[in-house]
Amino acid sequence: MLSIQTHKVLNRRFIEVLIPEHLALAEEVLREMRERGDGFVEKQIDLTLKDRALTVLMTITVIHDDEGNDMGMAILFEDLTQLQRAERAAAWREVARRMAHEIKNPLTPVQLAAQRLQKKYGDRLGDDDTVFNECTKTIIDQVDVLKNLVNEFSRYARLPVTHLVMHDLNEVIRDSVILFQDAHKGIVFDFLAGPDIPKLMLDPEQIRRVMVNLLDNAVAAVDKLSGRIEIRTVCDRVEGKAKVEVADNGCGIPAGYKAKMFEPYFSTKRTGTGLGLAIVNSIIADHNGRVTVADNHPQGTVVAFEVPIPNAL
Repeated sequence: MLSIQTHKVLNRRFIEVLIPEHLALAEEVLREMRERGDGFVEKQIDLTLKDRALTVLMTITVIHDDEGNDMGMAILFEDLTQLQRAERAAAWREVARRMAHEIKNPLTPVQLAAQRLQKKYGDRLGDDDTVFNECTKTIIDQVDVLKNLVNEFSRYARLPVTHLVMHDLNEVIRDSVILFQDAHKGIVFDFLAGPDIPKLMLDPEQIRRVMVNLLDNAVAAVDKLSGRIEIRTVCDRVEGKAKVEVADNGCGIPAGYKAKMFEPYFSTKRTGTGLGLAIVNSIIADHNGRVTVADNHPQGTVVAFEVPIPNAL
């Protein structure tokens, strides 16, 4: 979680292990514990690690021997990031459900009224008919835009229940890549399938939805004539995870945005709803996995997700 390798920290003091930013937070919590004098403290803190924002519960407990003498301290870090994301996602789903309901109801009569005006008076206004038709057409078109937005809200609010079955991850990814290759001939799609990935517990349709969102974002970020998108699948049996990476050579994501990328309604696109990566995060969380965003080198972005390998050794 903190990117600390076990063999490098055994038998060393914590002040030699933690980076300065994390050490300052730990010392602040220690001061709080000493002031309270009860030998135990628990505090939620926010950390930034390699462009990734973490919410961590830090627990410090003083360890005593049988005679009550201090022997040291146990410091426990528990990652609450996914839990917080899940709680926020659930709250935003309820917001989306209510917004979809409240907005959708008046849209149809507005559109029908504009269409009726256009049909009845469009040819009767002489010199003014052009302005009239342009205005009514704008109303009709913008209602369609709002309807699409409402449909996005509805899809986010009513994500289907995940049904996990044993399935070939590479097959699902390959199918998704082929669809995008056919639709975007000017962009190079390179799929590097890990040969040793076993069948995993997946919901194939939901993983396809994840890939559509990730590939959509990658396509939007790259040049339509010189863009390159590399999709990789990797098996890590030591960690017990299979990983899928979507790397593009596009415009990249500002460092300050990375921590917000999975928040509902946060978008860097002018026409985006900000729900794509929120949906991705929710689906992967249902697979007991996680999603990350990092810089690609020399340019672009890498979005990756991990899912567990059943019975990994």
